[in-house]
Amino acid sequence: MKKIIVVVACMVGFFASATAQVKEGKISYEQKVNMYRMITDPEMRARVPEFRTDKFELLFNEQASLYRTVVDDEAPDPFANNGGDRGGNRFMFRMPETATYTDINTQMQYEARAMFEKSFLIVDSLKPQQWKISDVTKTIAKHVCKKATTMITQPQQMRMRFGNGPRNAEDTVKPKPKEVELTVWYTEDIPVSVGPNSYTGLPGAILEVDTDNGANIITATEVVGKYPKKELVQPTKGEKMNRAQFQDAMKKIMEDMQKGGGMGGMRIRVNN
Repeated sequence: MKKIIVVVACMVGFFASATAQVKEGKISYEQKVNMYRMITDPEMRARVPEFRTDKFELLFNEQASLYRTVVDDEAPDPFANNGGDRGGNRFMFRMPETATYTDINTQMQYEARAMFEKSFLIVDSLKPQQWKISDVTKTIAKHVCKKATTMITQPQQMRMRFGNGPRNAEDTVKPKPKEVELTVWYTEDIPVSVGPNSYTGLPGAILEVDTDNGANIITATEVVGKYPKKELVQPTKGEKMNRAQFQDAMKKIMEDMQKGGGMGGMRIRVNN
C-alpha cells in the first residue's frame, strides 16, 4: 500500500511539474510578411520573393517584456537568384532593428527603432483591444493555445509601383483606412499578458499573430524558462516621439527619398 501511495505521489508531482506555468522566460518567433499583398506590379513581383522572413525574441517576466529583432547573419540572400540588388528592391527586405519594451503595470511602451541612419524612440500608451475569445485550440511551440480575434484599422496603407513612368489615376486617390481581422493564439500555460509588438491584453502569452488572413504571420518557434535578465531593460536612445509623430516622420522620409531618386524608381505612397 505504501508503495502505491509513493508511486501515485511521484506521478502527481511529475504531471504538476510538466504543466507548471511559466511566468518568465524567452519566446522565439518567426515572422512572415507577404510582399505580394503590397506589390501589384507583375514586373516587380518577378524580381522579389513572395515572403520576407524575419526572426524575433520576447524576453518577459510579470512586470515587463522586451520584443526585439534577432539579426541572422547566416540567413540566405533573398535576391541570390533574382539578379542581385535591382532598383532599390532590397529596401523592402531590410528589416529595421527594433526593441519594444512594455511596462505591464503602467501599460506604456518604449520602442527603439533605427531607420535610414536615424534612431527613434517611440513612447506611447498601449491601446486596449476588444478581444473575442473562442474555445478553439491548437498547439504552438508545445503549448496548447486558445484562439482570440478582433478587428483593427491599419494605421497606414502603402502602395508600391515599379518604374519611372507617369502617375495614373490610382496614384491620386487617397485610399480609405482598411479594417482587417486580427487572429491570435494565446496560451494560459504562460499567464502573463505579453506578446509580439503591441499585441497584449489576454490571460496568457500570445504565441501566434495572423494579420489580415496571412498578410503578416508571427509564430512562436520555442519557449524557454531562462533569459538574460540584464537585457530586459527599457531603451532610452533615439529621437523621442509618439506613434502618430513617428508615422508622419516615416511618410516624410519616404517622400523625400522618392523625390531624390533614392528608391530606384520604386514609387511608395503612404497614407495615414
